[in-house]
Amino acid sequence: MGILRTVEVGNIEQPGQLEADVFVELVSSEITVESTAKLEIGVKWLGEPTALYFGQTSPIELPKRCSEPDDGVVLLPDNHGFERKGDEPECWRVNLAPDDDFGHALGLQRIEVDEGEILSCRVEVWGDHRSDSCLSPGKYSFSDVLSRDDRCETHAWSFDIRIQNTVSE
Repeated sequence: MGILRTVEVGNIEQPGQLEADVFVELVSSEITVESTAKLEIGVKWLGEPTALYFGQTSPIELPKRCSEPDDGVVLLPDNHGFERKGDEPECWRVNLAPDDDFGHALGLQRIEVDEGEILSCRVEVWGDHRSDSCLSPGKYSFSDVLSRDDRCETHAWSFDIRIQNTVSE
């Protein structure tokens, strides 16, 4: 069946007034029946040693649904263990009912970082189980925040991906 869709990384909005550089890189851009696209998402700390706060996963809370539009695509941690729905394998949807949610851990983890240190994770691009669309072509935006030890401020950052249909034999 070949390549069904491809994914590319679009704009990355850095966290304002924070000594960090967010990056999003393609590990695999192709969505096929056998595998989905994968991204590497990271934050490189550029300032003095400090502590950063994250949810259960860093540097982005996972699973992460796209913020715009509000459904359609979800990022799952690499090697997550979710089962895929069998009726439309090309959609890469988690086998959950549309009204089920992933849930999120309560509380924050503190991670000490030194100048130049990189925190990163690999994620897979899946279709949102709440959506009627099947990894539809278009632009999908994701956002999160960075929180620093010595300040009670959070700094928003975001990025987008574009999914495109592919014709392959």
